[in-house]
Amino acid sequence: MRKLVLLVVVMLLGVSLAACTGEREIKVQGVTATEIKVGNTASKTGAFGVVGVPFSAAIEAVFAEYNAREDVVQKIKYITYDDATDASIGQTNTKKLIEEDKVFAIVGHVGTGTVGATLPYIQEKGVPMVYAATGINDLYFEKADGNPIFAVQPIYRTDGRIAYARATNEALFGPSGDQKLASTAKIGVLYTNDDAGKSILAGIQDEAKLANNESNLIVKSFLSETVESVVKSMMDSNPDVIIVAGNQAPFNEALVALDDNGNTTPVITSYVNTNASSITVKPYGFDIYGSAWIDIVDPAGLYGFSAEYWAFVATMTAAGYGDVGAADNYTANAFAMAGYVAAKVFLAGLENVEGELTFKSFIDAMESEAIQVPMGGEIDFSDGKRWGISSMSLSKLHFTAKVVGDNPATEDVVETDFVISPDSHAFVKVREIESLDEIKAK
Repeated sequence: MRKLVLLVVVMLLGVSLAACTGEREIKVQGVTATEIKVGNTASKTGAFGVVGVPFSAAIEAVFAEYNAREDVVQKIKYITYDDATDASIGQTNTKKLIEEDKVFAIVGHVGTGTVGATLPYIQEKGVPMVYAATGINDLYFEKADGNPIFAVQPIYRTDGRIAYARATNEALFGPSGDQKLASTAKIGVLYTNDDAGKSILAGIQDEAKLANNESNLIVKSFLSETVESVVKSMMDSNPDVIIVAGNQAPFNEALVALDDNGNTTPVITSYVNTNASSITVKPYGFDIYGSAWIDIVDPAGLYGFSAEYWAFVATMTAAGYGDVGAADNYTANAFAMAGYVAAKVFLAGLENVEGELTFKSFIDAMESEAIQVPMGGEIDFSDGKRWGISSMSLSKLHFTAKVVGDNPATEDVVETDFVISPDSHAFVKVREIESLDEIKAK
């Protein structure tokens, strides 16, 4: 009997000691005393490879810079997979990251199809997801305390509302590009019949309804195989402005079709398309505008760019993505800037964690205070807000090229002079970052 009692006491003591020890051990996947494992799946090949490659490169660059700091004990291990722009592969990769690689967080979740298909799964697992490289409306939560989903870039519905507000309130039109449209102006909308296109369209329709202007909307859906005929039909309707609601590849198809058919009507598009590298290089016969939530311009800064932009350039250059003339020079790439933001916002949350790092403590840290978005404004996840950024600037596509040597068309040319040329193109800011209410107040 004494032996049995002694055995029970020893067993209970062992359980007690294990429990006490366990409280001091890491209690969350992907975290050790020296490492924090994060990852993502991205389009490295396929239709949106132009997005995923620079996006992932920037995340890698930020984490490399962070890991090089002498004060960092837990290094970031970054795992990334190519889903070839296939949402089913994206789903498989996401499950692999969480169930096999055991990542602590998804940082930079790429692709409308992949994000939409995996959000319920990520929420069920409770793994933090910081930054979705899409703006589908499924990312919007009015108030969801403890939600592990942290979208940063604007939600498409908000994007659509802002595009409509710019079209109907800004002095962008007329022969000199300084007139507003009439209240009876016809607003053409070319949208893709997918999550991105329909989400942007929903925002456009929201604003048209508020303005009692639904009857002046001309809405047409297009696919790659129908873009020519749909564009011709839209032009036959004589809209005063055309909003293209869709992602990079279909937007480019619509632009080319509009130009090939002699369109002269100004075009406004989503913030996801304001990266000139994803557009066919040619001088278009119409003005092209797009929203932007990242702002790198500062007239008082070095060469007219902000200090935050130059910090981004330094990070990319240190990681080998800044060689002049190289195909992987991403120092002026909007998708690389987005990846940079994704990694920086994750690190901001990480540095706000109090005590032991767990899913809950990280989520609490993300909600604890507004986070400054590099090259942008603030984002506030407090009180369960999951709204994404809701203020954007407006940019216009310009074609420019650096002139080297003498140019017979000008006098006293120096190497820093610029002339109109189809050899180089970029979106240039024409309106500051403003909220929807500020735009509508015009």
